[in-house]
Amino acid sequence: MADSLRILVVEDNKTLREEVRELLEDAGYRVRGARNVKKAVHRLTHHKFDLILTDYDLGDATGFDVLEVVNARTPQSKLVVMSADRNPELSEQAVKSGAAKFLEKPFRARQLLDTVAEVLGKVEEATPPTEPAAPSV
Repeated sequence: MADSLRILVVEDNKTLREEVRELLEDAGYRVRGARNVKKAVHRLTHHKFDLILTDYDLGDATGFDVLEVVNARTPQSKLVVMSADRNPELSEQAVKSGAAKFLEKPFRARQLLDTVAEVLGKVEEATPPTEPAAPSV
């Protein structure tokens, strides 16, 4: 059940972090946010997450730094790297490094929810509230 699944969103862009968080909460997930790797490490130390969604470019660090922490501390957690960088090598490197999926930005709400459902193995995921012209996030 979605309401028992916990997701950490690691994104340095506050607006995007909050939009993703709200969308996932509306779909029934329990969501926490982190603006950088340091905050993500703090959250991972004090909470268990089923999925970590991390931006690739976090300013002073990368999503691969988050991936290293996840692999070391909570290897059972799944991780999705998000990026506006359309470099195919980045996507390939993310998956080779242990990410479950690579999600290109900007993405639509439905893409995000489908990716989360796929990675968590929950194809029957809840549909978000009405999506007239699903905004890109």
